[in-house]
Parts: sequence; structure tokens; C-alpha cells
Amino acid sequence: MLVKSSEKAQAIDLVNTNKSDALVTSTKDSANNLWKNKIVGREEQVKVLTGWAQRGALSQALARAEQSESTIRNLYMGLEKLAQQLNTQAANTQPQPMQQQQIKVQIASLQNTANKKGSGLDTQLKITDPNRAISKQLNANIDLLSARPHEENIQLVMGRSGKSLSLKLPAYQDEKTNLAAIQNAFAPHHINVELNRENRLLFSAQKDNAAPLLEPWVMSGQGVRIAAGNPISLQLNDLDNPLNELAKIADKNATIAQHREQIQTAQRHLKANLIKIQAQKQQLQSQLEQLDSASSLANTDELLALSLGVKQHMQNPSVNSVAAIMSQANITRNMVQYSLT
Repeated sequence: MLVKSSEKAQAIDLVNTNKSDALVTSTKDSANNLWKNKIVGREEQVKVLTGWAQRGALSQALARAEQSESTIRNLYMGLEKLAQQLNTQAANTQPQPMQQQQIKVQIASLQNTANKKGSGLDTQLKITDPNRAISKQLNANIDLLSARPHEENIQLVMGRSGKSLSLKLPAYQDEKTNLAAIQNAFAPHHINVELNRENRLLFSAQKDNAAPLLEPWVMSGQGVRIAAGNPISLQLNDLDNPLNELAKIADKNATIAQHREQIQTAQRHLKANLIKIQAQKQQLQSQLEQLDSASSLANTDELLALSLGVKQHMQNPSVNSVAAIMSQANITRNMVQYSLT
């Protein structure tokens, strides 16, 4: 049977069309596969980069904890050495002038160890914590709590913050009610007020609200608790730690027994914080181990190759690739820089 020329042409066109459609489909599939491979590749890069960031943060926290532990151990041993020197004398005697000077030098050396940059301890001889509230105490010479026979209105401006408050303390009002009035006055400024063991007012605030505690206050009153006339300026004091208390005892040339008692108090304080630091270290080490075990890449060579790939990607980046990795990983530039160093 003969096939007409027009039918042949249609058949050829149909074949060409099918080939063209197949080529387009193949090209689309290739493009889709390439895009999928890129997405998968970026996801793996994100995993590596996120793992670096998490490991870096945990490692830094662990290093700080280890430094804090080392400092506390050195302070404890320094106090133990001082205690042994004092144990040779009768408890009710006082150190001789030369010995008193030596005690002061030893205590000053311990204070320098605790206060030096990188010690890992804050002013309370606790592990440094940027999230811990900042606390200050009022000068012991100013008494806002005791009942007085006259009413007083106190005006207070908290440094350059511009924050101010008025405090009304009625005549014969008891200490508990006075404390409540003070707490209510400071509450709108997100400053907490409580009493310490010495019955002194203790002011504390989170870092974002602590600026008023770090600058001098200006106070004025009617001469009942605050001198009348010109306003007075005062600076809130740091909380005393056991080493500072020991230094005060040495300055007064107190008895050997008082020195020993304060040394034991300081050692108990250090030991309690050492236990907390060791618990924190254990928790951090556990988290690092969990991070290792949770890795989805079992092959070390594969992990190394992928890590190098991410590093090259970040050190020789195109804007789009960096943005893609940063946006998907939910990480900061500082975390990336830490990971690459």
C-alpha cells in the first residue's frame, strides 16, 4: 500500500515533535535534578556550619568553666596556706605588726587573682555569667528603713539615665512597710529591692535595665534620713565577697580566731561554687558528646570533604551562596567567623 507524501510529512513532523518534547523534558529533569542536588548540598553545608557553631559555643563555655575552676582552686589553696600559718598561734591573740602586714599582702594577692581579667569569676567569686542580674547595695550610712518620728519625702535621680522617683516615708512607719514602699517605687524601673544579711538595701536589675545602678544617684530630703539643703550624691557599692571581708578583718587587726573564721567562710563559699562549676562542666561535656553522636555523617572522610567545601564556599563566596547558607542555618556572622578560624 502506497503512503501519500503528505502523510509521510505528518509522520516525520510527529516524530520530530516527540523528540523535541523528550529533549525538553530531559532538559527540565536535568535542571530539576541539578537544583535538587544544589539544595541537598546546601542543606548538608548548613548542617556542618551549624554543627561548627554549636560546638564552638559549647567549647567556649567549657573553657570558661575550666578557667573558673582553676581560679577557685588556686584561691582555696591560698586561703589554706594562710590558715596553716595562723594555726600556730593562740586564737585570742592578735597578729604581730610584721605578721599583720604579711597577711594583708597575701590577701591582696588572692584578691588580684580573683579580679584579674580572664579569671572566670565575677565580683562575688562566682562563675562569670553575662545573663546574671547586676546587684549593688546602698551605703551603710544611709538608713531608709528605720521608723522615724517625722515624715519625709525623698527625691531621687538615678544618674545620666534621667530616671527619677519620689519616695514618701510616713512618720513611725515600720521597717517592713518602708521596704514595701521602696520596692514599689523602684518596680516601674525594673529594679528589684531586697535586704541582704546585714539588713542593707540591695538593688538588682537585669543587664538591659541596670544602667541606673552603675552611675551616681542624687538624693534630696528634709533632714530626717537625707540631709536637708543641697542634694547629696552617692554611688551604690559592690556586694562584698568573702575575700573583701577577710581584708577588712586584717585591716582591723582582729584576733586570730576572727581571721580563721572568715577564712573558713571564704572556703565554704568557694567550695559551694566549685561544686556548681563542676556540675556545669559535666553538663557541657555531655552536650558535646551528644552533638558528636547526633552527627548524620558517619564517614570521617565525607565530613572532612564537606567541611572543606563549606569553608571554601564561605572564603570565596558569591553573594547568593553566602546568603542562602546564612538564611537556612539561622546563624550569625560571628558564629561563622568563629567556625572558620
